[in-house]
Amino acid sequence: MSAAHGGPVRVDAPAKVNLDLVVLGRRPDGFHELRTTMVLAGLQDSLWLEAARTPGVSCEVTGAQASEDVPLDARNLAVAALERGLAVLEATGPVPKGVHLRLEKEVPSGAGLGGGSSDAAAALAGLERLTGRDLGTVVRAAILADLGSDTVFFDAARRTGAGLCTGRGERVRAVPSPRDWWAALVTPEVVVPTGPVFAALDAPVLSLPQAADTVASDWHARTAREARSLLRNDLEMAALRAVPALRAWRRVLDAAAPGAFTLSGSGSSFFAPCASRAEAEELLRGVDAERGELGVRGLWAVPLGSTVLEGAARS
Repeated sequence: MSAAHGGPVRVDAPAKVNLDLVVLGRRPDGFHELRTTMVLAGLQDSLWLEAARTPGVSCEVTGAQASEDVPLDARNLAVAALERGLAVLEATGPVPKGVHLRLEKEVPSGAGLGGGSSDAAAALAGLERLTGRDLGTVVRAAILADLGSDTVFFDAARRTGAGLCTGRGERVRAVPSPRDWWAALVTPEVVVPTGPVFAALDAPVLSLPQAADTVASDWHARTAREARSLLRNDLEMAALRAVPALRAWRRVLDAAAPGAFTLSGSGSSFFAPCASRAEAEELLRGVDAERGELGVRGLWAVPLGSTVLEGAARS
């Protein structure tokens, strides 16, 4: 198929939350072996891609969650994904001389929501639309896996809204996702770097392949209220040790809605599954009343899983 070289092309990049996250152990390569079920969350960045006459990938960042820690060069996963995708396509046919990316950030960074990883997957999808050419599932997965642990999930999850991720998170199997779930999503005014959280994790050295038999595998068959008692995140205690500012938020959430909220990924966001938007908004009002002077980057009622995909199809 010939290159389209048109634009601008818009692609949305939804966030994620971890319904479970089990750390099986520390691997010889220094990474941790994980098993986690992630679902899409309806808070999203938007990417606009346009062919440019200047070689390479240029980037500008706008939006409510634009911040100084969102880089404009290849440290930005979306920029890196575009550079690698262009290199692959250039080897087999015509491509634009350059690509300009406008990234509208609505997913906060350093928040355990996978914003940068989702941007990378969306950037490749946008590049395919911009050029009229298909990188293919295998090539996309290889590019994304090389960029980070969560990136492959966002490509695979576009089919069902959920994925079971193993290894360091780069091995993904699409799984059925919950329907009609919402979440009360709380992102404190705290940025959590992933490295210190894993450094604070007291995980055993992984010697033999293990299975996480305590992880629920039928999330799609559960109600949102049932799911609350099954949520698990082995990184939460490590995050509370590594980032003391999160401890005050843990106390606020326990006071506002005991047993409802769990950390997503390495943090800093917490979420509670809900049966409806109204229930999520009610929980958030309680959190807002309880938090006092604690700063917050966002309090959102968002759809989860396949509900996110259904909303995208309607828009």
